[in-house]
Amino acid sequence: FYYFQVLYFFTIFFYNLFAVLVTFELSSVWHAILDNFRPITVWVTDLIIFYYINPLFGEVWTTYSYIQIGGMAVLLYGTAIYNAPNDGSLLLEGQWWAFGIDLRDEYDAIRKEKEEAEADAKWEGKRQEFKRTRSSFMESPRISIHTQALRGIGAQHN
Repeated sequence: FYYFQVLYFFTIFFYNLFAVLVTFELSSVWHAILDNFRPITVWVTDLIIFYYINPLFGEVWTTYSYIQIGGMAVLLYGTAIYNAPNDGSLLLEGQWWAFGIDLRDEYDAIRKEKEEAEADAKWEGKRQEFKRTRSSFMESPRISIHTQALRGIGAQHN
């Protein structure tokens, strides 16, 4: 009995560890999507145990199992579109499976924001590089002490 407790502890530990890693490496959207595979995995594992390992354990296939499959499909679909238009969700651009929901404008706005953020980051990197290297004009000893003080470089030439 003690071994099952230790096995259970490590199973839950690694499950939560990988959940944190998925959130860190991908996003919380992917964490939510992958979290919905847990009941599907448990159910399929129960079926495999019953039919291939030991019929005393696991779960038998019944006529209600089709309802479970349908419910799990609705669960996955709902999770996939709930977070739209964020990364990791289904693209909803008016397709039949999107039920007429069209988020093209939102996708374009997000794409534009990402491009602007990348351009800002690139510009900031160049600005920081320029600040580190400073032009020779900024550090020229021929600039008056007053101008050097205004530019914050006077203390470098004392």
